Amino acid sequence: MAGLDCAPLEVPIDPKVPKGPTTTIALAKSSSTGSADERIGSLVINPGGPGGSGIEFLSNAASMFPKDLTDHFDLVSFDPRGVGDSDPVRCLNDEQKDEQLQRDLSPTDDAERAQLEKDQVTLRKGCESRNPELVHHMSTADVASDLDQIRQALGDQKLNFLGYSYGTAIGATYAAMFPTTIRAMVLDGSVSPSATAAEETMAQAMGFERTLKNFITACNADTTCALAPDTAGAIDAARASLQKEPVKVATASGERTLTADLFDYGLATALYDTSTWAPTAQAIKNIRTTGAKTILSLVDRQTGRQTNGTYDNSSDAQVMVNCSDQQDRPTEAEARADEAKIVAAAPTFGPILGSGLTGCNDWPKPSEPTPKPSAQGAPPIMVIGTVGDPATPYEWAQQMSTALTGSVLLTYEGDGHTAFLRGGKCIEDAVVNYFVDLTLPAPGTRCPAESTGDEFSGVKGQLIKQLVDSGLDEKTADCIVNGMVKRVGESEFDDMVLQNDADQITKLAQATALECMTSGGG
Repeated sequence: MAGLDCAPLEVPIDPKVPKGPTTTIALAKSSSTGSADERIGSLVINPGGPGGSGIEFLSNAASMFPKDLTDHFDLVSFDPRGVGDSDPVRCLNDEQKDEQLQRDLSPTDDAERAQLEKDQVTLRKGCESRNPELVHHMSTADVASDLDQIRQALGDQKLNFLGYSYGTAIGATYAAMFPTTIRAMVLDGSVSPSATAAEETMAQAMGFERTLKNFITACNADTTCALAPDTAGAIDAARASLQKEPVKVATASGERTLTADLFDYGLATALYDTSTWAPTAQAIKNIRTTGAKTILSLVDRQTGRQTNGTYDNSSDAQVMVNCSDQQDRPTEAEARADEAKIVAAAPTFGPILGSGLTGCNDWPKPSEPTPKPSAQGAPPIMVIGTVGDPATPYEWAQQMSTALTGSVLLTYEGDGHTAFLRGGKCIEDAVVNYFVDLTLPAPGTRCPAESTGDEFSGVKGQLIKQLVDSGLDEKTADCIVNGMVKRVGESEFDDMVLQNDADQITKLAQATALECMTSGGG
């Protein structure tokens, strides 16, 4: 990875057997930009998941971290055990994943439910047979033990940790297991500290419904939004069209089909980040032409499908971690009853989220069960919650702050998943001041939404901002991005960015950058 120092770290598969068999953890570091005297230590970051690659995150995001932070810390991230470059686990092959995603994801009759249960068994048996050593050692407690091994390998007496989304579970578990070795910890977009599978699914489904309403309201109020002035009607019409006749899409990896279920899957993914709202609205408007490909790009972003038709292993690792951590095992009758409640409360996303509640039944028991979050003996921890977060609802941040005694809750009044690096100066200053000076914001601090009124600037606006943040002047950044769009077309450009196709984006940017530099940015 350009600009990063990378290294492997061997850790015991079973943390209780330090000298037993090992697995490899892949690490990456972006060195501090400050002087040796300014350096405090390492800031270890996990971007979430489970199954998310920390190395990929750091490669993309290191330049976005504020200089006031990087002057004092090396930025360090890792692919958790079983993920990405860290001895990756595999449960299904690419063809099996494609087949399962093309099936009915919101079963309503016995035949559809039987197929879903068959797919769940296939997934579980694949995880067991292909990963016999790690299948009992993928809990968040195991990951927290690895995190302490990383701290020691870095030579840091105390841990500085930033966890996003599922990364908050890693941090909260670390606080329960190693409270006295924490210097500073920020948990952004917290998971629930205590919810059952059904309670977690209910909260997430309702969170997505709330953010969808915000998307609809913002789109209707913005004349540049492709679905205004009747966004809800346009979404319903697109879904109905797909229910009647799914759309075939020609892609580099072959023909694919956008179904109504995958449409809702892609729509949910778009709600994570307001920068994707504009291309999503345009895609819904053009659902039977260029839009279907964009929605599939959003699905791929969530499932780990690459442009060549292969999958990374994020979804395999995700199910292995989730089922290792999930302690409740609902009966079929209990799951059906809970599913009905979820669908009633969240009619858009409840059907696809509520249908897999028995998926962890019969899963192998973890060797190291994950303890409940606790901060007894730890220094004060900062928890950040976003009021319009669809994936980790704000109430979970409130619950986590209560569970972690002595912690402080910082509230971001915007939409989207997580806040730091996208929530503006108020959030940024609070996080930097805490990590650098150990100064916490006052209890009850609320930061205003940064993106209000700008939700439909789209990925083009986001990329311009990233280039400016990296040091380019705004005129040149605008020239480069608009030149990229002109070369490939807006729809293709949106798909490229949504797919995080780094190679294609880099080649395109380099080609247009030369033109902009020689023309003076205009």
